[in-house]
Amino acid sequence: MIEAPKFLLEMSKQLNEQGNRMTADPLFEVRYKTSLVTESGYNESHFEVFNEEGVALYHSERSENLNELAEFLIENEIEWCKAWCEENEIEMCGGAFVEYFNDLVDLDWFEWNELPGDLRALHMQEIEVTVNSHLTEAGAKAFIERKQHDYPKLYTYAISLSFCAQMIELRNWIKSLEQEK
Repeated sequence: MIEAPKFLLEMSKQLNEQGNRMTADPLFEVRYKTSLVTESGYNESHFEVFNEEGVALYHSERSENLNELAEFLIENEIEWCKAWCEENEIEMCGGAFVEYFNDLVDLDWFEWNELPGDLRALHMQEIEVTVNSHLTEAGAKAFIERKQHDYPKLYTYAISLSFCAQMIELRNWIKSLEQEK
């Protein structure tokens, strides 16, 4: 009889002791979220305003106000700011622009495509990217601990191995190793 390697015995123990996250025969994926540029109204989750260096000056879900964008405009696009103030019938007076900009911009109706210079408003779609998969949650968490520095915020997600007969059979065999010793 062949003796099972220690790592398989440890995996067997983990499979027998871990929760299944309310999922039949779970496989634990390590994932992160990122965004892709999309068309307005097509599966978009939010939009962001970027400068020519690719720095986000406004994020429609995370930004509390328009301060960063307004400050960029006042420092880099003063003529646009003056025209905007004239159009909105307000007197342009230094730092008050930021306050006016926050108060007067209706985020639902503002023409983001009319931003000056190289500023761009991009519609974004949030997606989940699977980095790798593990038979045990402990394995997934160990990967995160070891490699988090290489990725955006990682997390585990349990998927079901339903209808994947070979993987279920392998998982059940590994689970049985602890009972055999």
